[in-house]
Amino acid sequence: MTRSDERLDGQGQDRRSARPAPLAVPSHALAFQALLLQAADDGRGPLLFGDSLGRAREAVPPFLVGRDFPDVYLEHPLAGDPFLDVTVLLGQLEPGTRVGSPLAGEHGALLDWYAGTRREFVDVSCGFEVDTGKPEPPVSAVHFQPRGHAELVRPFCETIGEPERADLYLDMAGRMPKGWPLSFFGLFRGRPGSPLRVCGYLSDPEVQACAHDPEHLAATFDAIGFSSYNSPMLEQVSSLMAAAPSLVDFQLDVLPDGTLGPTFAIDVQFGIKRPAAVRDTFGRGAGACVMGLLEDWGAADGRWRAATCAAFARAIPVELEDGTYGKYALTLMPQWLKARWVDGSLQTAKLYHLAHGDVLA
Repeated sequence: MTRSDERLDGQGQDRRSARPAPLAVPSHALAFQALLLQAADDGRGPLLFGDSLGRAREAVPPFLVGRDFPDVYLEHPLAGDPFLDVTVLLGQLEPGTRVGSPLAGEHGALLDWYAGTRREFVDVSCGFEVDTGKPEPPVSAVHFQPRGHAELVRPFCETIGEPERADLYLDMAGRMPKGWPLSFFGLFRGRPGSPLRVCGYLSDPEVQACAHDPEHLAATFDAIGFSSYNSPMLEQVSSLMAAAPSLVDFQLDVLPDGTLGPTFAIDVQFGIKRPAAVRDTFGRGAGACVMGLLEDWGAADGRWRAATCAAFARAIPVELEDGTYGKYALTLMPQWLKARWVDGSLQTAKLYHLAHGDVLA
């Protein structure tokens, strides 16, 4: 055999010019598995997620419906026993889309309504909160973000069979002061005694006012009827708002009688889109400052340092449906920190990571 012959395959093709065919665009389930395993790599799985990692790998993929990869948030505590819960916020759907899991509960009417509504109101979102932290996950809570479209609240609640929840949300929205608008809510269906969790984004002036004066925050609580606070809690909330590098949102629980429950929470968002920003923020930046406060208060231990090392961004070559080549991006970034108080007492903090996959334009 000559040198020339050694360069040829059985069909006479030059092996030197042969290149492996690119991957097909990964399914949502495959992309999710890759991102979850990245989050758990280098020993982070047992530290951050405990034994719920396997449950998440099995339970979450059926919820990843729609043409576009949903916004998937991985949630875990920063102290105490580790576990993982996952929130899936859906994009545009086609009518007839269904989740192939009993954990979605009765959801056909909901997804059909959302599929039609999203075509007209492109900034709204709907999804499920999958509680894989429990050995036997319950039927998932539902999440709806109407933003400023209050007219969508009642149709949503009626569609999921919880019409009375609309009044709770709309009445609470009417009680909120300037700079504290409601934007989204979540609930467990079929649990009439459970609270409705209402949430909104604080305006920048309100964040600054609360950060500089805890009494301003106390006056807001008094105005909306929230009484489960004390001076240490006010100081802690103000300190976190002062350290927040980006947006802050808030959460309250509305009880069936319209009063507020004993829980208040804020999400301190980091606004991170690149791994380099993770290193900057959690090295000596605002993220490190926020985490330092939580460690000092006993709401977090040192595991947040390992958690931020999960940040990941890669673009892989793929073959698109039309036969052309492109890039598929896999990203995993810490997005926000949740601090929660119950009856004025600070609870264990949680960190949320955004896991996402998308074909690059």
